[in-house]
Amino acid sequence: MTDWFPSEEWLESYRANLNEDDVYAAESDDWGVDFNGNFLFVLTRLPLEETTFGDLPDELTAELYDRIDALSDDEFGRLRETATPAFDERLESVEGDDESERFRRALSDVTLADAPDVVWPELEELIRGDLDSLLAQLETYVDDATVHAYLELEDGACRRADLVEDSAACEPGFELEAPYETWTDLVEGADVIESVMSNEMDLEGSVTRVLHYGDAAAAMGDVAGETDARYLF
Repeated sequence: MTDWFPSEEWLESYRANLNEDDVYAAESDDWGVDFNGNFLFVLTRLPLEETTFGDLPDELTAELYDRIDALSDDEFGRLRETATPAFDERLESVEGDDESERFRRALSDVTLADAPDVVWPELEELIRGDLDSLLAQLETYVDDATVHAYLELEDGACRRADLVEDSAACEPGFELEAPYETWTDLVEGADVIESVMSNEMDLEGSVTRVLHYGDAAAAMGDVAGETDARYLF
């Protein structure tokens, strides 16, 4: 699976790369020793209300549309008959004589925020691969356009990097919160310390301790920029 950002797969690649980075290992020596060095990353304002199936990269949705096009008339009829009322309402607003084309256009206009209420089991059977995994992650981990990632960091190593469903169950020593766009800037090479000091990112925890390990924080940002990423939004 491509390392889409943000996703479980991207975080796992980031964790692996962080643990292989000699600069991070050296600069974060003793981090989390005798204090809680774990981080909760909070990504807010994910653009789920603005992003539709049609807005997603073609490599995510092309196979789904190909499977719909390959259905026989009877198979398409069964798919159409089992649709949710929410999808039926969308379909009725789409003009045209070709019902298959109207179906595709109606599906393309479904936002990611509405997907859990619109998508139904018979359609889910046609959603596979990366798209299936990402939709499941969105439904599991995203709440109020916010997703949480928990990193266990200790003595030069990242022992865990996961999306978490219940952030209240985590025990972070530090929490870093920012809108999705700010996080993508960070992955693209923005300086995390500058982002914190300029209030683009909100840090909860000892700022003094983070500044003391500023080179480790910079290394974490550098590794993020070196971790392959494709963006969903």
